Amino acid sequence: MKPKLFVISFLAFLLLNISLPARAGLFSVSPEKERNIGAEASKQIEAQAPIVTGPVADWVEGIGQKLAKKSNPEFKYSFRVIENPEINAFALPGGYIYVYTGLKKVAPTDNELAAVLAHEITHAEEHHYASQYKKSSRRGLLLGVGSLLLGLPDLANQVIGILDFARSQKYSRSHEAESDRLGMERMARAGYDPRGMVSLLEKLSKENESGGTIDKWFGSHPDSKSRVVKARAELASLVAKPIAK
Repeated sequence: MKPKLFVISFLAFLLLNISLPARAGLFSVSPEKERNIGAEASKQIEAQAPIVTGPVADWVEGIGQKLAKKSNPEFKYSFRVIENPEINAFALPGGYIYVYTGLKKVAPTDNELAAVLAHEITHAEEHHYASQYKKSSRRGLLLGVGSLLLGLPDLANQVIGILDFARSQKYSRSHEAESDRLGMERMARAGYDPRGMVSLLEKLSKENESGGTIDKWFGSHPDSKSRVVKARAELASLVAKPIAK
């Protein structure tokens, strides 16, 4: 075994078998660092992925910015479309949001697209990436040590991880539920019908039950029926007590 690989394997063993003392801020990710990671990751994506321009891109950008105006101004949001048949969308830290053209299969209307974008804005605004990073502290430390041993800059190593994380939607179920709920509230504030979130989730749930492919955006969390039920309950709450725009 090569020396570097041996050292990394040994460190992995230690991290998995030895309790490390908690140190405040050791695994924290500040909003500034989120912006830096997101900016670097977006450069890599846009240098390699087929970015769509024209009417579809304008449609996504227009709805996205309308939602962003009803969001925390901590991040400056951008919305890009990638030519890809998968049903997927993801948010990089710092407010860089991407949707695949395959989403048109399940989100052909303004309200359903708004549901997707409002959900992703919530992931960014609520710092879900930073939260997941802290929960994965042991893995985060190993990646940091590994990057030093392999001669990789820490930011470059973070970008590699975030691209995989964002595309595969590795958020917790609680984060997904929060993004559905707050996303619906954001839709209402921006003037979109939150029923678009319910219809979107219903379509994806039916696709899941029929054995079809729902790809990454919905497929990583098997509690599809539960998400639909919660969305319907949130809709009833919004109808009973409308949110001020």
